[in-house]
Amino acid sequence: MLNLLFVAMFAVLLLLILYMTNFVMSVKKNDLLKVGAFESGFLSVGKIQNSFSIHFFVMMLMFVIFDLKIMMFLGLLISDISSSVSFMMLMLFIFGGFYMEWWYGKLVWVV
Repeated sequence: MLNLLFVAMFAVLLLLILYMTNFVMSVKKNDLLKVGAFESGFLSVGKIQNSFSIHFFVMMLMFVIFDLKIMMFLGLLISDISSSVSFMMLMLFIFGGFYMEWWYGKLVWVV
């Protein structure tokens, strides 16, 4: 029981030491790009409320669809043949939507 107390105290002490070291050594900058609407390098023009790019939102949605949904449904491949067919149909719809976005020119990054 005493060993567990020492390990817990050591873990908390190490956590505090590392946190304080990180806080002291970090570089703190408050330049224009850091306090802007996006941290990705976009300069906001006009009011902050009007500077949201719908293209940025579309790219984020495509990331969610292609990354998270595919990883979530990969478990279907090992279940049985009907779930594999369902997974292939899902992939067909996802790639069909990707092709439509490419066909209509929504994948061109124009700022």
